[in-house]
Amino acid sequence: MFHVSDPVENSRASRLAQVETIFSNPSQPSVHVIGGGKFLRDVTRVMNPLNYTATTVDGSSGQAAAVSCGGDDALVLIDGSIPDALEICEDLGEALPKILVSSETSFAYRAKCARSHVSTIIADPIEQAELVHWLEHLGGQLSEQPASILLVDDDPVASAVYAEILRANGMIVSILNDPLKIIPTINGTFFDIIIMDLKMPHTDGIEIAKIIRQHKSHLSIPIVFLSSEEDKAIQMRARQFGGDDFISKRADLDALVMLINLRVERARVLRSLIERDGLTGLLNHRRFNERVEQEMDRVRRTGMQFCVAMIDVDHFKNVNDTWGHPIGDQVLSILARALVGWVRKTDVVGRYGGEEFALLLLDTSPEAVFDVLENFRSHFAGIIFDGRPQQFSLTISIGVAGSDVCQNTAEIFAEADRALYLAKNNGRNQVVLAHPAADVPASPDTGAGKDQ
Repeated sequence: MFHVSDPVENSRASRLAQVETIFSNPSQPSVHVIGGGKFLRDVTRVMNPLNYTATTVDGSSGQAAAVSCGGDDALVLIDGSIPDALEICEDLGEALPKILVSSETSFAYRAKCARSHVSTIIADPIEQAELVHWLEHLGGQLSEQPASILLVDDDPVASAVYAEILRANGMIVSILNDPLKIIPTINGTFFDIIIMDLKMPHTDGIEIAKIIRQHKSHLSIPIVFLSSEEDKAIQMRARQFGGDDFISKRADLDALVMLINLRVERARVLRSLIERDGLTGLLNHRRFNERVEQEMDRVRRTGMQFCVAMIDVDHFKNVNDTWGHPIGDQVLSILARALVGWVRKTDVVGRYGGEEFALLLLDTSPEAVFDVLENFRSHFAGIIFDGRPQQFSLTISIGVAGSDVCQNTAEIFAEADRALYLAKNNGRNQVVLAHPAADVPASPDTGAGKDQ
């Protein structure tokens, strides 16, 4: 008997295999929760929708030391009301991030917490938005990616030597030997920090720093001067006109690497506060647009495609009208964390405005991510929210567009918006591609256009 293969099924199977490969490593930091019975139950209820891998430890059972065996991404959430909470924190050591839940706010208590290696204290009862913020921050979301460095130096030999030193310490380094090309270079690629020589022919580092700071989108990028200049007045002038730090070329190489790592880490924290939405911790509208623009520039150079997905909560106004804005904020926080946990760490999640979110999915096509987003749509529809006393569920609509059929940033957003409009207009609770391939099925109409 002969078997005739179905080209549509083969194509779909190929796409599913691609999805499994691309999205096989979602962001799911591990959280160890230590506390009494009620605390463990309350935390479990708060964290269940957030896509964290959480393990609970009875703080009175002597098992707390076991959490030190957690993975590199692990952190600890501990009940400050158990008698030996601070002793447990101290025993767990300084390296493991720890969140203590306590209503105590005195300086003396906070000093004890600092001596016991507590990373932060959040109030009891736990506010979900604040918990999400600290889980994201301490779980490594801001600092786990290798530092991206732009090294600006007219000397190819010197820049190559410093680049190899930084690469050997896990950093991603790009070299620019022609400082006059600084603006197109930083327009097309994101860098955590610019390390720049002070004295260069035809220009100097201070002049280049001034040019960088003339552009609004580059005001926050740290500039560190690496120079043998000993004149304190010149060093101060370099800081005055756009530089953030000054490191001597005579510095010990280990100290140089440590200083750069510390500067990158601090810059990421400050940039997060500036660029992120206060409620959800996601990139805000402006910064998300800039990231898409950067990817569009990269597409023009490399030919690699990406896609943008616009996500809207169906009938969200009914949530605020029925259960109040605090519950509405909780819904948005949970959706934000669920999205972050669902996609890859290299992808970008933003809050576009109100109840609308956006995804930047790198090095992939809309067809490849269709099933990922379809599964997320189904997952979110299964989350039960507590309206106190009533419970309710919600659905989302998703529109997706790919860079391969769009000429610029405005066009890809317009296409994603058009697909989202079709999803909303055709009954909601579905994923729609702006330009679907023949083998991509329509997302099922589950009747979710009706209010929950």
